[in-house]
Amino acid sequence: MSATVVLVHGGFVDGSGWRGVYDELRADGIDVRVVQNATKSLVDDAATTRDVVDAVDGPVVLVGHSYGGAVITEAGNHEKVAALVYIAAFAPDQGESVNTLLGGFPQDGPQPPILPPVNGYLFLDRAKFHESFAADTSPEDAAFQADSQVPWGLDALGDVVTEAAWRSKPSWYLHVGDDRMIPPVVQTSMAERIGATVVETPGSHSIFVSQPKVVADLIRNAVTAVTE
Repeated sequence: MSATVVLVHGGFVDGSGWRGVYDELRADGIDVRVVQNATKSLVDDAATTRDVVDAVDGPVVLVGHSYGGAVITEAGNHEKVAALVYIAAFAPDQGESVNTLLGGFPQDGPQPPILPPVNGYLFLDRAKFHESFAADTSPEDAAFQADSQVPWGLDALGDVVTEAAWRSKPSWYLHVGDDRMIPPVVQTSMAERIGATVVETPGSHSIFVSQPKVVADLIRNAVTAVTE
């Protein structure tokens, strides 16, 4: 039985950004599910992700972009999850949160243009969205992403991982060399720590939108590895 791929989006965006990756995988006959998380808290998002995994028959390759990496780290202990794939994603350990990892970002490099919270939620500066989040997408696509941002809850950043799934599940990591949201040096450190199989590519943080084939190819590698 082939594995089903479950795609988990990150902060500020929703699951529709996975459409290109979804189409790539479906063209190969791979079953795919896309999680729609509210991104209010890590606890809730992990529960929503586990509900999607519950409904799948057979093994699951769980994929997370950005903050979605924290979600799959927490939800990936589900017995059906056979592998984890991190796409320019956070990979916290037990007791760590996204905030913990943000605190380790180099201070001399580009900083995510996150605005001060409003009513407990965060947004990116729309004027800086294209450059920081989606530099290799068209101005029109970047503007749409900026203008359709999903509020990112403070608890999503602050909730800590209770058990890191990458400690018991094989992992893959797409290292994105031109990322201005999660610095490449931080991606390298996280990928090494979790013992991931790493593929490197140039591109922006929005790599799942701009280069869906590159992302899908890495996911295919994980699917093949767990179903051979």
